[in-house]
Amino acid sequence: MSTYKLNPLEELRLEKKRLREERSIASQRLSYQLQYLNDNWGSMLTRGLTSSMKLKFAETMDNLSSGNNYSVTPFVTRKANPWVNLLVSNLPLLSSVTWKLSKPALIAFALKKGTSLLFGRKKKKN
Repeated sequence: MSTYKLNPLEELRLEKKRLREERSIASQRLSYQLQYLNDNWGSMLTRGLTSSMKLKFAETMDNLSSGNNYSVTPFVTRKANPWVNLLVSNLPLLSSVTWKLSKPALIAFALKKGTSLLFGRKKKKN
């Protein structure tokens, strides 16, 4: 029996069909992942924030309990507050969360002020 050989046009059509199927599968996978993120973004954010805070807190407590009082700079006479180090190390995460929470309020405030300036009541002159 002889094997059927595909011509180049048929090969291209088969390749096109295969790529469309792969694209639809990837699209479904992406939509499932986006839906999961949409449903669970709050718990994922708090979980990440708490694990980061716990890690930094444990590091700080280990440093305090081990008695490491050495300083990198010889002229600093005061030891830095561990809470400040904890906040500064998580500042990018905290600032992004704060911005995401305050952005809608700031936009609403700006729109309210803008509309009141444009369409506000005119003062009566006596």
